[in-house]
Amino acid sequence: MFTATKDDTVSNLKNGTPAFRESTDDTKESLRNTASKAGHKVRELLYSTGDEISHAKETVTTQIRTNPLQSSLIALGVGYIFGTLFRR
Repeated sequence: MFTATKDDTVSNLKNGTPAFRESTDDTKESLRNTASKAGHKVRELLYSTGDEISHAKETVTTQIRTNPLQSSLIALGVGYIFGTLFRR
């Protein structure tokens, strides 16, 4: 079954340890790089989404100030529809 002696096993472990450490160090570095790249992409997405939301807010504000009567009627209609739907 197992033909390796205790000395052989200890020798294999001692000889294999630097290679194992190097392998784990490489894996840790790879994980750090991947996590860093993912973090950068998430930040970019948050910034671009924030910019889009800010732009949409400015557009809506401009439209409301340009057409106050139309905006009020639209808000009244949407409020009526929601009120009718949620009353039931």
